[in-house]
Amino acid sequence: MRSSIMARTGKVGLRGALCGLALALAPALAMAQDAGGGQPQQNPILPMPPVPEFKPLPAGAHPAAPVIGIFNTQQIMAQSTAVQKLQTELGARREALVKDVRAEDGQLQALRQSIIKAGKAPTPEQQQDLQKRVMADRTKFGNRNRILEEDAQVALNQVQREMQQIVSAIAASRGMTLVLQAGTAALHDNSLDISDQVVTYLNQALPTVYLPGPTEDPEDIAKSGKYPVMPFQPSDNGGE
Repeated sequence: MRSSIMARTGKVGLRGALCGLALALAPALAMAQDAGGGQPQQNPILPMPPVPEFKPLPAGAHPAAPVIGIFNTQQIMAQSTAVQKLQTELGARREALVKDVRAEDGQLQALRQSIIKAGKAPTPEQQQDLQKRVMADRTKFGNRNRILEEDAQVALNQVQREMQQIVSAIAASRGMTLVLQAGTAALHDNSLDISDQVVTYLNQALPTVYLPGPTEDPEDIAKSGKYPVMPFQPSDNGGE
């Protein structure tokens, strides 16, 4: 019987990088109107016609007793050397983006202050130039933020896929027929937990992950069909 495996990964959240620019420059967004006029919708009361009675079935073959395993994705991710290196690199890229956003925000605020200090209302040309720059910044920084998020997803997907293979291999080698996430089990014996073993094999098989360069767009890479080749090929994927 094949093992049933569940895995969850966290996403690297980077949407806050544009808050400073948005607060300083973006006009207020129009609030969407409630299509229902604010009135709560009630479920319709439908008729309940009778259905045929389903009688108990005769005794059938009982399934074999399951051999259960438990693994903790959060623990595995935290101890993955690939994820640790990834966090360091993406953290540096995020700080560079935030620095650039703040610098542009400061320049635009200084430009607006210089227009105000001139004591004259801004000309239509000045207003148009400022608006064009704001819109260009939104596009530029929004695109960089998207690329950063997609870079993280590309890298984390590699770790997740490798982890699933390793969990499957360990389960097969130990005859496990049911493998659960630790969070789905209210109580379990520590002898069922294979997380440490998964970490060991994961760090051997995938010490690093492919990460697109800071100026590369993951969507362009995907469209090109020229996928990178991992430099490390694991020699032992089994479990004890």
